[in-house]
Amino acid sequence: MSLTHYLTTHFYTTTELCAALRIDASQLEQWQEAKLFPKPSYCLQNHIKCSSYLGFYECEEWQDYYPRGAANWGQTLLKQKVMQASSAFELFAQSYLATLSKVVQQGVECQDPRFSDELDDHLQQVWQQYLCSKYGVISQNGLVEEVVYIDLGRAIVDEVTEERAKVSLSVEERSLLLKGIKLLNRGLSHHAAHEKHDSLRYHYVDAILQKYDLTIR
Repeated sequence: MSLTHYLTTHFYTTTELCAALRIDASQLEQWQEAKLFPKPSYCLQNHIKCSSYLGFYECEEWQDYYPRGAANWGQTLLKQKVMQASSAFELFAQSYLATLSKVVQQGVECQDPRFSDELDDHLQQVWQQYLCSKYGVISQNGLVEEVVYIDLGRAIVDEVTEERAKVSLSVEERSLLLKGIKLLNRGLSHHAAHEKHDSLRYHYVDAILQKYDLTIR
């Protein structure tokens, strides 16, 4: 799959995102300047050489791409009439914590202090990463719940495998590791071809499944 095909299949252009939200590009820029909305995940600069009956033409075009789930976040901002960065963060934190609570209730355990004593600091850090669109690249859709799946899943994998250094695992460890991998599988992007071998999916899902001879059902 070409990069252009990947982006047009899984992402919105700025025009498409604004149309989905029924806002104009200036509103989107204002949100971003106010730190309410993430930056684009990908910025393409195309050097175009065009040949036709009327002759040859060269130009450059720029296009930004946003994850499809960014529309969900935009709808939340519109519905809640959010104008301040602090209010946007509160909504993000509420959504993050609600998803985290649901996952924990399903029997997923993690001793990482980022999900207990250090949770407040962790949320602030993740919010900044969300705004710079780290998660717009590494998650499947840029949804807040996917951010939780990735954060918690990665922490579980690191905890159980001692940061992927442990040679063998007990039955209990294998069970917990599978829970972490399943979270990651739900949240992580499958990535464009040029990104795959550097991606978290490659290092935390594909490689871990192979190393510990595991399968996801």
